[in-house]
Amino acid sequence: MKILSILLILLYFGTFEKVLADNYLCDPWTNTLTLEKEKTPFTSSLDSGTLVFRSSAALPEGVPKFSQLSYSLPNYDLFVAPNGTLVTASPITDVVFRVAVFFPNIDRRWFWFSKCRLTN
Repeated sequence: MKILSILLILLYFGTFEKVLADNYLCDPWTNTLTLEKEKTPFTSSLDSGTLVFRSSAALPEGVPKFSQLSYSLPNYDLFVAPNGTLVTASPITDVVFRVAVFFPNIDRRWFWFSKCRLTN
């Protein structure tokens, strides 16, 4: 019975998509309050539990350049930046994920989000 329970748990968590380590091209950031988009797209990379954002222009204010994986849940991965900013990465398909940046350490009711696609 114990083996069956473990097998069912592995099957349950194994059926969800995960964000895979690689390089991604992302749409410009969108502000949830105004729905205005930034002008330039950016890239992100995921390697060894570290999520890094790079842009030819400056990243929007408050968006961390890097964050470390804190929790990996079935529906999203939760990253935490050194300044306390939270970043979630939610897989949409095998090659696309949605990223959102939240600011729990300051009084802000909006956040940034984007969609990233795998580059080869």
